[in-house]
Amino acid sequence: MMKPSDKETIQAWAQKQTHAMEIFLPRTSHPEQADFDAFAEELARLAPCIRVRPSDKKSDLPALCIADNVLFCALPLEKELAPFLEALACLSDPLPFLADNIDTMLNRLAHPCHLTLFIALQCPHCPGMVRTLVPLAVHSQKIFLHIIDGSLFPETARKYKVLSAPCLILDQDYRWTGQTSQREILDMMVLPDPSQLGPETLKNILEKGDAQWICQQMIQAGQIFEGFAALLLHRTWSVRLGAIVVVETLAQKAPDLAVQLCPILIQAFHDQEVSVQGDILYALGEVGTSETKAWIQKILPGLAHPDLTDAAQDALAAIGNES
Repeated sequence: MMKPSDKETIQAWAQKQTHAMEIFLPRTSHPEQADFDAFAEELARLAPCIRVRPSDKKSDLPALCIADNVLFCALPLEKELAPFLEALACLSDPLPFLADNIDTMLNRLAHPCHLTLFIALQCPHCPGMVRTLVPLAVHSQKIFLHIIDGSLFPETARKYKVLSAPCLILDQDYRWTGQTSQREILDMMVLPDPSQLGPETLKNILEKGDAQWICQQMIQAGQIFEGFAALLLHRTWSVRLGAIVVVETLAQKAPDLAVQLCPILIQAFHDQEVSVQGDILYALGEVGTSETKAWIQKILPGLAHPDLTDAAQDALAAIGNES
């Protein structure tokens, strides 16, 4: 897999390192997993300062996890090898890799942000973007950096509608193509319009246990964020549970705002799996009105799954108690 020149580069780099490092390998069933395992094994052989460990971290794609918030879903060969090795060295001290005053801006981040960088091994500009982004994520645990080789995983590139590399996406909402500075990226992360935050960033906020922040932001904006509504339909139960906590708080603190969820959830109901439908019915019971109650009564006879029947009846009772 590695060229002789790649091996020489790794060995020369390893001789200069003074700190031990760890790389974690999430387990996947992806066909490319074996190549990632082989790369990591060879890397550890060539660089004794690196220890490779298995990881329980969930990942849809094979990845080299160099930190809790930095994943390389790419085999860093050829042009990408040098920035990958620099990323490992950056773990011990990212400051030399940051532009002036960037550390101050990083400390102003109020919420987690998710950055997805699509690269291609033959791209002359992609290594520069890796060098730009990794120090940001290493310095701030609030930045989740996901580097994906779009040529190795074209189905993921298509999913994100990526047509060229490098392509940087901030929470599936904002994107840059080509070279971008650390300052420009941080300007967007530090001062975003909260209503424009997408599902991935909001999910990260929930997972950090800050559901109240989302609730407060929506109350201040007087609107239900589009990205938040998507979390109530998320395939992962724990994400939906966190979103439901927000719904319960909204129902108590801003019932007129919470009721805006009803048409969104009703419209999405029939396209969801049973488990998601059950949570939708629970949420409607928390925020629903007489119109919502009439809709639930209408669909109740057609609910074939007993869990949905129970959820619908509970929702009707909850709405009835509030009316």
